[in-house]
Amino acid sequence: MNLDHLRYFKTIAECEHYGRAAEILHVSQPNLNYAVTQLESELGVPLFEKAGRNVRLTRYGRLFLQSVTESLQKLDESTRALQELGTGGGLVLLGSIRKLAAQTVPELMHGFLAQPGQECVRFELHTESGFSRDLLQAVAEERLDMAFVSHPGDPTVFECLPFKRSPFVVVVPPGHPLAEKESVTLTETLPYPYVYFSKRGGLRPAVDAMFRAIGAQPKIAYETEEDTVVAGMASAGFGIAIVPDHPVLRCLDLKILPITAPDPGRTAYLCRKRSAQLPEAASCFYQYCAETLPEKNC
Repeated sequence: MNLDHLRYFKTIAECEHYGRAAEILHVSQPNLNYAVTQLESELGVPLFEKAGRNVRLTRYGRLFLQSVTESLQKLDESTRALQELGTGGGLVLLGSIRKLAAQTVPELMHGFLAQPGQECVRFELHTESGFSRDLLQAVAEERLDMAFVSHPGDPTVFECLPFKRSPFVVVVPPGHPLAEKESVTLTETLPYPYVYFSKRGGLRPAVDAMFRAIGAQPKIAYETEEDTVVAGMASAGFGIAIVPDHPVLRCLDLKILPITAPDPGRTAYLCRKRSAQLPEAASCFYQYCAETLPEKNC
């Protein structure tokens, strides 16, 4: 069984006629007869039966056609991907936390594709579960070329590009004592219960670090993973919260308070595996991000 024989079989099955298949394939009809005979001998079942001047698939042939079609499709896709790599194109496998995947990452992809010579590059953008540690695991296992995450992971495993994001803010429900203020220090929030990020959430380490900076612990009333859920629970009166400043907050019934101390600056990272040999397109995109991200307000 060889690749040509499989392609011959597929074309005969589609045409249901040896002569027409021979014309399409530019081979002689005896070559097709020989190919089918070899396949049937190896498989031990008949693949075609006569139907007047035409042929049609047997039930064995129908089953075999399904497998052949799927296999040839996968092979052709892999061949095209390798050809793209060889001509400067290629596929870049990206991961991202959802907030960055909504705007920042597509903007970077668009800017990269607008550069001369990068028009043939294709991207696949994955959010996995949306959590940084799951994305980093995918990069470590080389299921992704790189990922945009909220914390950098093990520096011995990952090479990371840090870049600034919008800062953290405190959000409180209407009528809360802090709602009368226009800004707060983190110390001023300590008397009040918090809706807080759970330990699984990618933002938990950054918020914990802010409290360590003032040598204090928040009063945690509720925990959950997603920042939009944290903000929603604060809006419903379950507690105050620290979340990234984002336009979606303006859609909720909340008072948004800038943090004046400690510095609420926030960093995100583009990470790739140190030992991985990235395709040329992925390496070029990583370099483009290194040059572009410091200039962006993410």
